[in-house]
This record gives sequence, structure tokens and C-alpha cells, in this order.
Amino acid sequence: MEILTPKQKIVLQAIKSYYSENGMMPTIREIKDEAGNLGLKLKSIRSFFNYLNELENKGYIQRTSEDRGIKLKGITKDLFVDVPILGMANAGTALAYADQYIEGYLKVSKSIVRDKSVFAVQISGTSMNKAKVNNKTINDGDFVLVEKKETYDYNDKVLVIIDGLATVKIYRKFDEDNIVLAPDSTDKKHKPIFLTSEDNFVIDGKVIEVLKIR
Repeated sequence: MEILTPKQKIVLQAIKSYYSENGMMPTIREIKDEAGNLGLKLKSIRSFFNYLNELENKGYIQRTSEDRGIKLKGITKDLFVDVPILGMANAGTALAYADQYIEGYLKVSKSIVRDKSVFAVQISGTSMNKAKVNNKTINDGDFVLVEKKETYDYNDKVLVIIDGLATVKIYRKFDEDNIVLAPDSTDKKHKPIFLTSEDNFVIDGKVIEVLKIR
């Protein structure tokens, strides 16, 4: 492939960045916006058509009738996993219904999701806003990826269904009969949930990743 100019490199990076974040190719306006975020601020849309022609001539992209008109050379479509969203979980008391119907899908990089049995829930509440998974806190509105496990360790962040209601908490088991679901929050109103073997609950999985949407 031919060497790119600095501006051509920015346009190519803008396409790759948008595709990586959204799982689809950008439109010309989206390329313009993404390139602007990378420092290439041009008012003319026509300039970006010219850059795309140059990138195609140099063998970095292919113009097609699919994928919103652009195909990256050397990039396969199979970079993402569609993770099902199974409702909302409360990071507070167990108030949100644990809906087992698929509400939609998140497109997540395979570098994050290697096991297709993973599913997602959206967090409501603040009781886990100090808890960290992979150095990311669990805040209101975030999506968390949940993986089913056979066993759970002390201090795992887990999704628990209590009487049909879902909550995310820190798992602490002290003996065969007593479990504490602990919050980790800046808001002191949140209290632990104490469970025994006689309660109607199931640990539905371990939180393995937090996906920020803002």
C-alpha cells in the first residue's frame, strides 16, 4: 500500500474509530465529525469525498453499495459479538423487575467478550458507584456484562434475583446459610441485604465488565 499523508491518516483513523465504537461504517458527515475530534477540522463535506477516493486509490478502503458505502481492507466483519440485553438491575434495593425477555442487543468487541453466554443488564441506582470492575465504577445508566458461573468468590460483584427482582451487589458468603449482598456507594443510605438459604433468590452471574454510555 502507498504511504498516506498526515490528513489521510486522520481520515482513515476516523473511519476505524467510528467502526470500532459503533459496529458499522460511518457516513460522510460522521467521518467529518470523527476527524474533527482527531484534529482535522474541515468545513467542506466534498473534501472528505476526495479523501475517501484517495484512500481507495491507495488500497486502504473499498467503496461499495453495502456497509454504508465503505469497506475497510484487511478488516473482517466478525470483530463484534451481539450481547443480549435482559432488562434492568437495580444498584440499590431489589426494585427493578428481572426481565428475561431480550430487549435488544449491544454490539461489543470480541476483545471484551470471549464467551457468548455473556448477557447485559442496565444499572439503575447508585449503590455500587464506588465498586470497580476492571478499574471502572458501576454507575447509574451503565451497562454491565454478566457471565454465569458455577461458583462465586467472596467480594465478587454479582447479579442477584430476589423474588423475581434484580440487583447488583458485592457477594459475601459467611457460611452455608448466610449471605450478605453489600453496597459500595458514596451515598450512605444504601444498606446491605441479608439473605439466608430459606430466601427465594438466585445468583444469576458475575459482573465481568462495565460499559459506559456517557
